[in-house]
Amino acid sequence: MKVLNKNIIIIVLSFMGHSVSIFSEANNDTEMNPQEQYEFYDSLISSIKDHPIYLEAQASVEQTKASLDITRSGNKPQIIFQGNIRNSLLQKFENPLSSLSESTRDQHRTDGSIIIQQSLFDRTIMEEIEKQEYIFKGDIFEKQQKVSELTKEMALVCLDTAAYKIISDLIDISVQSHSEILNRIKMRVDSGRAAQAEMTKAKARFAEARAKKIAMDLKLKSSRATFMQLMPNTKPCKKFINIDQKDLIIRKTILEDELENNFNLLKASEIIKASETNLELAKSSYKPRINFELRGDRYDFTGPKNYDLYAGINVNVDIYSGGKRSAMVRLAKEKLKSARLKREIFKKSLMASSESNFVEIINTKNRLDVFNNAYESYGDSREKLRLQFESSNVSLLELLQAERDYIESAELFILNKKGVISSQINQLFLTSKIMKYFEENIQNDNGAIN
Repeated sequence: MKVLNKNIIIIVLSFMGHSVSIFSEANNDTEMNPQEQYEFYDSLISSIKDHPIYLEAQASVEQTKASLDITRSGNKPQIIFQGNIRNSLLQKFENPLSSLSESTRDQHRTDGSIIIQQSLFDRTIMEEIEKQEYIFKGDIFEKQQKVSELTKEMALVCLDTAAYKIISDLIDISVQSHSEILNRIKMRVDSGRAAQAEMTKAKARFAEARAKKIAMDLKLKSSRATFMQLMPNTKPCKKFINIDQKDLIIRKTILEDELENNFNLLKASEIIKASETNLELAKSSYKPRINFELRGDRYDFTGPKNYDLYAGINVNVDIYSGGKRSAMVRLAKEKLKSARLKREIFKKSLMASSESNFVEIINTKNRLDVFNNAYESYGDSREKLRLQFESSNVSLLELLQAERDYIESAELFILNKKGVISSQINQLFLTSKIMKYFEENIQNDNGAIN
């Protein structure tokens, strides 16, 4: 019996020691090396430029650019050709002699005109051009915001797949450990050295470990499916990306200044400028519109070369429009008011998000230290119980409890590490630096590799 007991101890200690080394390795090797990070960043940028969201945003900007060009054309010379071809269906002349000279010519006649027009003064055209320019700038910022959101989504799903993969591997080791301890308890129960209740508890713990493994694998599969939708030509992340600390803002006053560069905020500012110009546009309808016109008319191409050539200045002033102009001014004022309020609302929301995110970033070290200390403490406790098992001062059920505590602390540590990196990515997103960060760090990581 003593020999059997000794063999059990050796087997358990050997397996548990192997588990400790694997757990330790899994914890230390959770971040990408420069080569892996370079490859992921490069794939991320390529995936963004191939993604429908990016392409749709680009098409939207091109549409606005075309609208701006159409508006600008109103301030350039307009050249028009007018042609008139007619056949006479019925002719009647009171003077029979006139019918001889006029009938043939008027039966078939072709006239033509060339008209050149140029606006000399029209505030509505100038204001409309300025308004469209602000809208165009706003659409550029909107495109950049969509790209930033897509970049953030890709980076976060990388963290998800990495975290769930790491935890899944740890749980897999834990399941093996539970299985080994369960077998040891079964040997004790079969030999009459332990009660059947211990076996029941051990089976419950083993089932719990397997259930945790299944649940984590489902999360892993779901995150990988999302990853492949976003980045179909890239392998899902197995490790965390490492955000360079020098690119993070840890001073609140600097952060507030940087938030002014948020693309949504910049777009809102352009919308306000466009609304202000729209108000001026509504008011400019009271002002005269002056056009220059040069016109040449050629009569009857088949007959004598008769033509007229004349130039003129056209002045148009709207005197009364049934209250339309005053209504347009009121509408423009309300749109301007709405644009300003929307910017304020968004700025408050942005400040609130950045405030909570800032707190997470400045507490990063303390947060990770707490969970890392808990992880190490449970690891030490687990190791001590493993050593005490040799002298039979601890039961296998206590080892199972230590195993569960250890894996839960490891899971919390990994999830909080993921949360910390997510906060760092979110700050880059809120300050609209996220795309620039990944583009620049492709070069940095490539240099580190070389």
